[in-house]
Amino acid sequence: MDFTKRVMSAYAKIDDPRLRSIIAALIKHLHAFVNEIRPTDQEFEFAWDYMARMAAKTGAERNEFLLMADVIGVSQMVESINHDEPGKPVGFALVGPFLRANDPFRDRGAADVSDDTPGARVRITGKVYDFHTKVPIEGAILDTWQAASNGLYENQDENQPDYNLRGKYRSDRNGTFDLVALMPTAYPVPTDGPVGELLRAAKRPPDRPAHIHFIVSAPGYETLVTQIFVKGDKQIEEDVVFTADEKMIGDFKREGDRFSLVYDFPLRRGVSTIPKAPIPA
Repeated sequence: MDFTKRVMSAYAKIDDPRLRSIIAALIKHLHAFVNEIRPTDQEFEFAWDYMARMAAKTGAERNEFLLMADVIGVSQMVESINHDEPGKPVGFALVGPFLRANDPFRDRGAADVSDDTPGARVRITGKVYDFHTKVPIEGAILDTWQAASNGLYENQDENQPDYNLRGKYRSDRNGTFDLVALMPTAYPVPTDGPVGELLRAAKRPPDRPAHIHFIVSAPGYETLVTQIFVKGDKQIEEDVVFTADEKMIGDFKREGDRFSLVYDFPLRRGVSTIPKAPIPA
């Protein structure tokens, strides 16, 4: 029996079949990876030190491990595997490292942004409906969050009010919703940790195109995690986390000193689950 099979055999008694298959695949592919690259002792030391430094950067403000999964395309691949469906007009997106738990519910038509936050406002309206039957969904929850015009989320910026640019809204009996947000802002992902080292080594710009995050959920429906990008933004093709595509682009229209966006969210039948927020309340 070769070494890899010996190690896999040692974990073959795990009771849960799904966990057993995951561990077996993990061992198989990690061993194949190590055998292919044949790391030196010094390179292996660098690897575990790198992960320790990732752990040191992980806390209430950000999750470095999730950020790593984002920039190497793993997060978006998981979303695509689990949620892509032919013909669906709105794409699924990664949650990202800045979702915060327990953001407040806000009234219909209310702003999720404080009056003193710089930047143009956008009124976002639309409908939540059943993807297959087209029937409006009443009481759907739309959870939204975004960065301020300085490129920082409120948990990163002590000058922003608590839960600024975050909020939950409900659809009405016709499935419609109405809210006011900040025009989306482009920003770089954090580069002061190990993930930044990787991006610099790869000569990759750390920038994300301007966007607004949404999680749309309703009982009996699969939860939609998505982002809305700005039509015409050239950064879309080089999104550092490989998320932006044509199924997540909104046509923001200028109306005087403000903007408007009409954007619908189709949900398909399934189990309603809410992603774990990387940032606590």
